[in-house]
Amino acid sequence: MSRSKSRLWLVIPVLALAVVTSACAGGADEKILLTKYFTASKVSDNMTLSNIATVSFDPKTDGQMQTFSIVSVGEPVITPLEIKKHAEELKAAAAEEKTFSDKKKVFQDANGDAIERILKAEQKGQTLKGKDAELQKEWTKWREDTATYAKKVSAVRKLVAAEQPIVEISCQDQRNPIDTTAFEGESASKDVTIDARVKTDTGTVSKKYVLTLQRITLHGVNGKDVVGRWVVTKRQEL
Repeated sequence: MSRSKSRLWLVIPVLALAVVTSACAGGADEKILLTKYFTASKVSDNMTLSNIATVSFDPKTDGQMQTFSIVSVGEPVITPLEIKKHAEELKAAAAEEKTFSDKKKVFQDANGDAIERILKAEQKGQTLKGKDAELQKEWTKWREDTATYAKKVSAVRKLVAAEQPIVEISCQDQRNPIDTTAFEGESASKDVTIDARVKTDTGTVSKKYVLTLQRITLHGVNGKDVVGRWVVTKRQEL
């Protein structure tokens, strides 16, 4: 091997080491996560993003992250996780709705012909009298209660749906899936402020962002705590 080739082989590992050291400067977990987040966003790697974020950095609308530096990392704010409570409330509300629906069906089956007359009269704006008028009051109450039960179930389902994505992304292990609604726990949230250089349609510009990172801990999963991964859940441009 010539001397020039020998020198080339010696230089390559040094350069490689320099790249790794630069990428992991300071050993900050936040830097590693955000680098992965912006890289996946730049190439629209939705599979990677689905495992580390609930918000995107769309290259078409937000631009492409070129470089960034972390200005500050806030102290984590810990709040109780309520997904188990909300899941139990949803189960109870759904059971109440089912019981009500069964009773409503009995009423409908027993008064099918009259209800049909009521519906036709209402479509035509006609006023009912006698037994049909009395039954119309009852049927109106059944319909109002139907809407009330549906609204209650929908409201609680939204509470579960609001928490479930972050809990699933942070804690779910596809090799050993668990029911993430069955456990109590807490959510840790912290804000990371960055200075960035972003490539847009009009050129590369300096911007500042605050990105919120969130991590879920579930208690008592097979007798131990499951501490999830940090996930990017919010982005705000300053």
